[in-house]
Amino acid sequence: MNQKLGLLTVLLLLGIVFFSFIGLKAEHENYIPFQKAISSLAQVENMKVDENSRLLDRNGDLLYEFNSKESRVYLDYNKIPEPVLQAFIATEDQGFNQHHGIDGKAIARAFITNSSAGSVQQGGSTITQQLSRNLFLTHERTYDRKLKELLISYRIEQQLSKEKILELYINSIYFQNGVYGIEKASLYYFSKPVGELSLAETAVLAAIPNNPKLYDPLTNFENTIKRQKWILLKMKEQGYINEATYEKSLDQHIKLNVSQPVVPFPEIVGYVKEELLSLISASPSHKNQTAEELVIERDSLLKSGVVVETSLDPLLQKEAVHAVNARLPYNGVEGSVVIVDHVSKQIVSMVGGKNVGLEEFNRAYQAKRQPGSTIKPLLVYAPYVDVYGANSNSLISAARICEGNYCPNNYGGASYGTVSLKKAMASSINTAAVRALSKTGVNKAFSYLQPFGFSSVTREDYQLASALGGFSKGFSPLELTSAYTTFSSDGVFVKPRLITSVKDKNGKVLFAWKEKPVSVWSGKTNSVMREMLEAVTISGTARDARFAGSSYIGGKTGTTNEVRDLWFIGLTDRYTAGVWVGRDTPSSLRSIESASPEVMIWRDIMIKAHQK
Repeated sequence: MNQKLGLLTVLLLLGIVFFSFIGLKAEHENYIPFQKAISSLAQVENMKVDENSRLLDRNGDLLYEFNSKESRVYLDYNKIPEPVLQAFIATEDQGFNQHHGIDGKAIARAFITNSSAGSVQQGGSTITQQLSRNLFLTHERTYDRKLKELLISYRIEQQLSKEKILELYINSIYFQNGVYGIEKASLYYFSKPVGELSLAETAVLAAIPNNPKLYDPLTNFENTIKRQKWILLKMKEQGYINEATYEKSLDQHIKLNVSQPVVPFPEIVGYVKEELLSLISASPSHKNQTAEELVIERDSLLKSGVVVETSLDPLLQKEAVHAVNARLPYNGVEGSVVIVDHVSKQIVSMVGGKNVGLEEFNRAYQAKRQPGSTIKPLLVYAPYVDVYGANSNSLISAARICEGNYCPNNYGGASYGTVSLKKAMASSINTAAVRALSKTGVNKAFSYLQPFGFSSVTREDYQLASALGGFSKGFSPLELTSAYTTFSSDGVFVKPRLITSVKDKNGKVLFAWKEKPVSVWSGKTNSVMREMLEAVTISGTARDARFAGSSYIGGKTGTTNEVRDLWFIGLTDRYTAGVWVGRDTPSSLRSIESASPEVMIWRDIMIKAHQK
């Protein structure tokens, strides 16, 4: 009977709206066209609402929640506690299980009231109508919107089960303060999942959606409690709870425990989003998409409740952040760190500066700086050793060299004769490096850089000055640190990543990296290079890097012209870590050069890392 009365009411409203409001074209243009709204219901059984996606560290702990304008944690129907369902049915739609989306009696009653008032003053909305309004329409009180709401609601009931309608409703309603859905509301207002709430606490949350501003428990707590008591009364009247439970719930003292969202390492978020773009584009089904299409795909993915798992080590990240801030107390001087685990070939720490906020400029992967002498192992000595079969004791002239108008000098104007490759590396002798690059050949040497995929190397960089770090644009700390991992992988390069997988909320893997190892130089060459890199920390420019706890310590320092950048990229038996120190607007760091902050930051972190 209710269904027939509802349909008759709809037909009556159609006639009234057509004859009474036919001239109000402007009103119709303000809302979603009915046909468009109806068309969107063609696949209504697959209807979804945006939900938060989670970013996790290597231990599975939460780092960040991605959300759109609607912060939501979606709950499937079988995970929604029964008292939640009962509270909303008892107060919002007592005939929910009987009607077909439209409660004819309620509509007729509201229609008479609104006709007398000359405007829409009273609703007769079912839960299904509220759902259609939340998902497809606006909340304006006009006959045009109401008519669409009625017809869409009837269509929803034809295609969805009552359980699915309740599930969508419970997850779509607004709980004030940017919170949508019962689970997120519970986590926000009580700092616990909805399944752990008492009946009294559940009724507090159920009170909010009826008028989120009026019943906001943060600003109108008394109003919220009044409606909470009314909800408990309705639940008792409907037989959902007995008198004893009702009285007990009324007596319970309600104490909010509002969660204060904390992002422990905000600098990670921006990089994860960038890496996720690359991960999606590497998928066969997305390879031909444009950059704009990939961004849309990524943003859509992050609204679907996925879980982004990463290799971030929270303890190492904390130590790295501390080391950068402790060793760089100077105004305007910044630093960045990247750490890669040799075993997993994954990034375990990335610090983009002293105080990098959410999606702010991250110097670890966005800053491109001149590399100084840190480029020598990659561009000069590894290719030279590989081409000529040299060893660390092989000799090379470090005498003055001029190639055309290019006549490089050594640090402090020092002069050398013939030296071993180990000595040339340890003391960072520029003339020896340029001579080695010249003997290998610029084109041949640069071919060794190609597997690393350096984003800013151009043909104009193919010159001898590059042996000393004279590049047109430079490198990011992430790029250089990643390349150095080859020295810990027997000459084989695997690009390190932070994301390990992207899964849907049921645990199905949607995306995961499938990096292919690339052999850059021979294993014999790699052994020679490790010996030379170790010499840098034993007798060379990075002696301060040594500490007890690792069977191997090697690396290379780098200083650019006028001491504008300080670098150290070092290796232990477990990690490769790169540190850069400088100013965002390059200027001299000569006043702090003697403190070797780049080496000391590296050492501080590695000591802690090897105590684990």
